[in-house]
Parts: sequence; C-alpha cells; structure tokens
Amino acid sequence: MFLHPICSPLMAVRKRHRTQDQRSAATRERLLDATIDCIVAHGYARTTTTMIARRARLSRGAQLHHFGNREQLVLAAIAHLFDRGRREFAAAFKNVPPGPDQNDIAIDLSWKFFSGRLATAWIEIMVAARSDPHLRAAVQQRAADLQREVLEFGHSYSNLPLNEFALSQAFEAALMMGLAVMGMNLGAEEFAGASAAILGLLKEFIRSLGHERGMLRRVFDRFVSAAAPGAVTR
Repeated sequence: MFLHPICSPLMAVRKRHRTQDQRSAATRERLLDATIDCIVAHGYARTTTTMIARRARLSRGAQLHHFGNREQLVLAAIAHLFDRGRREFAAAFKNVPPGPDQNDIAIDLSWKFFSGRLATAWIEIMVAARSDPHLRAAVQQRAADLQREVLEFGHSYSNLPLNEFALSQAFEAALMMGLAVMGMNLGAEEFAGASAAILGLLKEFIRSLGHERGMLRRVFDRFVSAAAPGAVTR
C-alpha cells in the first residue's frame, strides 16, 4: 500500500488558525504601525485615516471598527511605539553587565529610540497639539502616563532617590529631544558629528554624578522645590 506524499501522516502539516483575538490584535498593530509611518512620511496635518487604512492595506471599515477617529488612532499609535521601544530597550539592556560602561550603553540605547521614528512622530504631534486644545489635553495625559511608566522602569536600575532620578531623566530626555529637532535641519554628516559630541558630553555629565553625589539634590532643592506651588523663595 502506498500513500500519496501529500496525504502521508508523516508529512501532513496542520494549518494553525489564529483566534479572533489574535487576528484583531494583528489588525490593530498594522493600523498603529501605518499611522506612525504616515505621520513620519507626510506630517501630522496631512495624515488622514483613509491614508492610514490604505498604507495598512485594510478597508476603511476595518479601521473604523478599531478606531473611531484619527485622534484615537494617533494616541494609540504613540503609546504602541513607546511601549515597543521600552520593551526593545529592556531586552537589550538586561544583558549589559553592571559596571562603568552601563550608563554609556543606556544613553546609546536611549538615543537610538529618540533618533528614530518616535522622535519625528512625537514632534509632529506636539506641534499640532499646541494649537488644538482638545488634542493637547489628550497628548498631555498620554505623555504623563508614558513618563510614569518609563520612570518606574528606569528607576529599577538606579540607586538614586526617585525625585533625583526623575530630574536626571528629564534632563536626558529634553537634551535628546532637542538634539532630534536640531537634526532635522542639518546634513547627515554634520549631524553625526554634532550628535556624537553632545551625547559624549551627556555621558561625561552622567559619570560626574557618580563622583559628586549631592549635585542632583542641590539642583532639585534650589530649582525644582522652589518652583513648586506654595514654595517660599529665599
């Protein structure tokens, strides 16, 4: 007795069918990735839900089923990208051994995050939110949520008090975001040199914190605490 190869039990391959939840999650991810791609390629103002659905190769109805309007889609896409970046950072950083190079590697990984699609899309959305009160409120809430999540993750690797660590992270994020904006108006070669020098200075600053442990506390007490509501300026 001979079996046709296609029918042979040894060669039969069972096709795995995805569940409805898996198909839905995959569709959402396609839409979120397409949203970021469109914002980066065309800018926030020119990005439409029709354009996003077309780039994701989905019907307009499929897009509306998951996200009712552009604002919902954009905010979900930013959260999706931040979450992906955080997971990629965590996966890369967990294999870095403790030591003097740990902070330098963390800065390089952070810059990879800030210099990619995230920074371009986030800058586009922040600029749009400046003149759109409804979008601004939504972006501020989303940014606060994401900042808290990133702070909790980052602080797990630090021995600094939480408020001092938060200050150092705010400094690093502000510098990298500013560097990303500067790069939009420079040639590739010029920007590579400028960013290497600025990131090198940031690494030196972070190293100096290990030698002068009270620096962040002095800055926090002098500027941050004094700026708090109800603070008394001396």
